[in-house]
Amino acid sequence: MAVDPAQLARAERVLLSLRHTRRELHLGLREARGLAVEAVKWLERGLSESDLRHALLAERPQDGVRSAVGFLRYRLIQKLPEPPARQQLHERPPLLEPVECKGPGDPHVFRPLLGESECPSCRLAAARSEAVPEPVPWRERVARLNATPTALPAEP
Repeated sequence: MAVDPAQLARAERVLLSLRHTRRELHLGLREARGLAVEAVKWLERGLSESDLRHALLAERPQDGVRSAVGFLRYRLIQKLPEPPARQQLHERPPLLEPVECKGPGDPHVFRPLLGESECPSCRLAAARSEAVPEPVPWRERVARLNATPTALPAEP
């Protein structure tokens, strides 16, 4: 399998950057190039450089790392995430058939995404009607407690 040179360079850059965070993970250029092929597999599965860096730096052994190359090779191979589902990469999920909205108002249809029974407009209208009322300003609350008028004092 041919490895994309741009991905290989990104992976190598991530591996070489680990020394700035954890001194014990210092790699030479030759070592980083050797491990970059395994790191590219992570990038090809949709992880960002930041995600890869975080996975390599997280949960280090309590005794420290004796061999940066051995530790990183093990981590790259053993912790490799599952590949994303093919459908997510290349295909859209099938469209569901239009259904009649159970919301208030005139009958109308919509195409549900996840089995909803009300269209987005009706759900939004219901959410707005259930919304929490705007809070009362503190001056009005104090005035109500003291039963005094809410007029502000005149400025000098």
